[in-house]
Amino acid sequence: MEYGKIIQTKARTKFKELDELPLPNREAINIYSYLETWKNNHGESSMTISTQRGCPYTCKWCSTAVYGQSYRRRPAQQVAAEMKMLKEQYNPDAIWFVDDVFTISHKWLTAFHEEVVKQNSQIRFECITRAERLNEEILRLLKEAGCFRIWIGAESGSQEIIDAMDRRVDVNHVKKIIQDTNAMGIETGTFIMLGYPGETEKNIDETIQYLKEAKPTHYTITVAYPIKGTSLYNEIEDKITERPNWESSTDRDIDFKRTYSRKYYNYAVSKVVNEVEFDREISKISLKALKLKTKSLLATGLMKLSK
Repeated sequence: MEYGKIIQTKARTKFKELDELPLPNREAINIYSYLETWKNNHGESSMTISTQRGCPYTCKWCSTAVYGQSYRRRPAQQVAAEMKMLKEQYNPDAIWFVDDVFTISHKWLTAFHEEVVKQNSQIRFECITRAERLNEEILRLLKEAGCFRIWIGAESGSQEIIDAMDRRVDVNHVKKIIQDTNAMGIETGTFIMLGYPGETEKNIDETIQYLKEAKPTHYTITVAYPIKGTSLYNEIEDKITERPNWESSTDRDIDFKRTYSRKYYNYAVSKVVNEVEFDREISKISLKALKLKTKSLLATGLMKLSK
C-alpha cells in the first residue's frame, strides 16, 4: 500500500434486513451506574432504542451521511420485545427513541402499538417526529403505548425561513399539532434554529410569536451551523468566514457571512428565550417576569449594536 495516498471506496449498500442485527451489547458497560447518573442529573433514568435507519426528508441543514436518505425499519414485534426486556432487566424511568421521524409510517406505528399492548411492554417514552405525521388517532396510539413527550420539529416560526430550509411543512400546522398534543396530555418539545442564511429581525420576531402561541412544554435553540456534505454547507461554502482546525473543533465552530453578525444571533437567542418566558410569567406579575422583560430589552439593544 502506498502511504499518504487516499483510497476512496464505493458507498456501502444500505442494509435492509434490520431484524437480523443483534441488540446493542448493553452489558459492555455498567448500565446501573449509567442509570444512576441519569437519575442524579435529570431526575429520572433513561435508556435509548433505535428502530429505524435513514430519513427520506430533504432538510438542507441535516446530515444523512451515516444512514442515507432512506427509510428502513425493524419489525414492530422486535422493538416491543426490546422494550419489554429493558423494562424487566433494567426498569428505566423512560425510553428515548433516537429515530429522526418516529411516526413516519402510520402502518408501522399501529403495529407497534398493538405489539406493545400485547407484550405488556409499556415504558414511558419520548420521540421525535414531524407535524404532518401526527393526527388525533396517532396521538392516541402513542399515548396508549406509553408516550409522554413528543419533539415536533419546526426550526423557525417564519414560513420564509422554513421554506429556505426545504422543510416542506406549514408553520401554522406545526403550531396546531403542538397545541393538539398538549391538549391530549402529552408534553411537547420543539427545535428552533436562528441565524439561518437570509434570516432577518422580522423572521426572529415571527419565531417569538410562534413560540408564544404554540406553547410547547420545552424548546431548544441553536445558532445555525453548516455540516459538511449537507446542502446548507454547499450553499454557504464560499461565504465561510471561520474554519477552525478540524482536530480541535466541531462543525458548530464554523461560521459564515449571515444577514447580521454571529454575535447578533447569540443575543437573539437570549431575546427569544426571555420574551417567551416572560409571556409565560406575565399573568403572575412577578419579579421573575420583570427580570425576564429586562433581559429581553437588553438583548434587543445588544442585537442592534451587533448588526
